[in-house]
Amino acid sequence: MARPVTPEVAYRALEGHDGWVVERHRLYRDFRLGSFTEAISLVDRVAEVAERAGHHPNILVHEWCFVRLELYSHLDGTLSDRDVELAIAIDEMLDDVSGSRAPRRGDARRR
Repeated sequence: MARPVTPEVAYRALEGHDGWVVERHRLYRDFRLGSFTEAISLVDRVAEVAERAGHHPNILVHEWCFVRLELYSHLDGTLSDRDVELAIAIDEMLDDVSGSRAPRRGDARRR
Protein backbone atom coordinates (compact mmCIF):
# COMPACT_ATOMS: atom_id res chain seq x y z
CA MET A 1 0.00 0.00 0.00
CA ALA A 2 1.28 3.45 -0.89
CA ARG A 3 2.21 5.81 1.91
CA PRO A 4 1.71 9.56 1.41
CA VAL A 5 4.84 11.71 1.45
CA THR A 6 5.23 15.46 1.68
CA PRO A 7 6.90 17.41 -1.12
CA GLU A 8 9.84 18.03 1.23
CA VAL A 9 10.32 14.28 1.84
CA ALA A 10 10.13 13.60 -1.91
CA TYR A 11 12.63 16.37 -2.61
CA ARG A 12 15.12 14.93 -0.11
CA ALA A 13 14.62 11.38 -1.43
CA LEU A 14 15.40 12.56 -4.96
CA GLU A 15 18.66 14.31 -4.08
CA GLY A 16 21.17 13.08 -6.63
CA HIS A 17 18.41 12.35 -9.14
CA ASP A 18 18.76 15.51 -11.17
CA GLY A 19 15.99 16.46 -13.50
CA TRP A 20 13.03 15.55 -11.28
CA VAL A 21 10.96 18.52 -10.18
CA VAL A 22 8.83 18.32 -7.05
CA GLU A 23 5.84 20.58 -7.49
CA ARG A 24 3.27 20.54 -4.71
CA HIS A 25 1.83 17.04 -4.97
CA ARG A 26 3.47 15.87 -8.18
CA LEU A 27 6.83 14.89 -9.57
CA TYR A 28 7.73 15.57 -13.14
CA ARG A 29 10.67 15.34 -15.47
CA ASP A 30 11.14 16.63 -19.01
CA PHE A 31 13.30 15.03 -21.67
CA ARG A 32 14.46 16.30 -25.04
CA LEU A 33 15.44 13.48 -27.34
CA GLY A 34 17.19 13.52 -30.70
CA SER A 35 14.26 12.25 -32.73
CA PHE A 36 10.64 11.16 -32.57
CA THR A 37 11.78 7.53 -32.65
CA GLU A 38 14.02 8.11 -29.61
CA ALA A 39 11.14 9.78 -27.77
CA ILE A 40 8.86 6.81 -28.40
CA SER A 41 11.64 4.41 -27.40
CA LEU A 42 11.94 6.24 -24.06
CA VAL A 43 8.18 5.95 -23.58
CA ASP A 44 8.37 2.20 -24.25
CA ARG A 45 11.20 1.74 -21.72
CA VAL A 46 9.36 3.80 -19.09
CA ALA A 47 6.23 1.70 -19.73
CA GLU A 48 8.17 -1.49 -18.95
CA VAL A 49 9.47 -0.06 -15.67
CA ALA A 50 6.00 1.21 -14.74
CA GLU A 51 4.39 -2.17 -15.47
CA ARG A 52 6.91 -3.95 -13.23
CA ALA A 53 6.24 -1.41 -10.48
CA GLY A 54 2.47 -1.57 -10.93
CA HIS A 55 2.40 2.23 -10.88
CA HIS A 56 1.91 4.30 -14.01
CA PRO A 57 2.95 7.86 -14.85
CA ASN A 58 1.20 10.33 -17.04
CA ILE A 59 3.27 10.49 -20.23
CA LEU A 60 3.12 13.35 -22.69
CA VAL A 61 4.94 13.30 -26.03
CA HIS A 62 4.84 16.72 -27.60
CA GLU A 63 6.36 18.49 -30.55
CA TRP A 64 8.39 15.65 -32.00
CA CYS A 65 11.16 15.04 -29.51
CA PHE A 66 9.93 16.09 -26.05
CA VAL A 67 8.64 13.74 -23.37
CA ARG A 68 7.23 14.74 -19.99
CA LEU A 69 6.70 12.22 -17.20
CA GLU A 70 4.38 13.14 -14.34
CA LEU A 71 4.03 11.06 -11.19
CA TYR A 72 1.40 11.27 -8.46
CA SER A 73 -1.15 9.04 -6.82
CA HIS A 74 -4.09 8.96 -9.23
CA LEU A 75 -6.51 7.91 -6.50
CA ASP A 76 -6.14 10.99 -4.34
CA GLY A 77 -3.92 13.39 -6.29
CA THR A 78 -1.08 13.41 -3.76
CA LEU A 79 2.52 12.22 -3.63
CA SER A 80 3.28 8.77 -2.31
CA ASP A 81 6.35 6.70 -1.67
CA ARG A 82 5.49 4.78 -4.87
CA ASP A 83 5.96 7.95 -6.92
CA VAL A 84 9.44 8.49 -5.50
CA GLU A 85 10.31 4.81 -5.98
CA LEU A 86 9.16 4.90 -9.61
CA ALA A 87 11.19 8.06 -10.31
CA ILE A 88 14.29 6.34 -8.93
CA ALA A 89 13.55 3.15 -10.90
CA ILE A 90 13.22 5.20 -14.11
CA ASP A 91 16.60 6.82 -13.38
CA GLU A 92 18.14 3.39 -12.80
CA MET A 93 16.75 2.21 -16.14
CA LEU A 94 18.27 5.27 -17.83
CA ASP A 95 21.62 4.52 -16.18
CA ASP A 96 21.46 0.90 -17.40
CA VAL A 97 20.61 1.98 -20.95
CA SER A 98 23.41 4.52 -21.14
CA GLY A 99 25.96 2.37 -19.34
CA SER A 100 26.74 5.22 -16.97
CA ARG A 101 24.97 8.01 -15.20
CA ALA A 102 22.55 9.40 -17.77
CA PRO A 103 23.03 13.08 -18.60
CA ARG A 104 20.67 15.21 -16.56
CA ARG A 105 19.66 18.82 -16.94
CA GLY A 106 19.16 20.75 -13.74
CA ASP A 107 18.55 19.53 -10.24
CA ALA A 108 15.39 18.15 -8.69
CA ARG A 109 13.75 21.17 -7.20
CA ARG A 110 10.66 22.05 -5.27
CA ARG A 111 8.10 24.55 -6.49
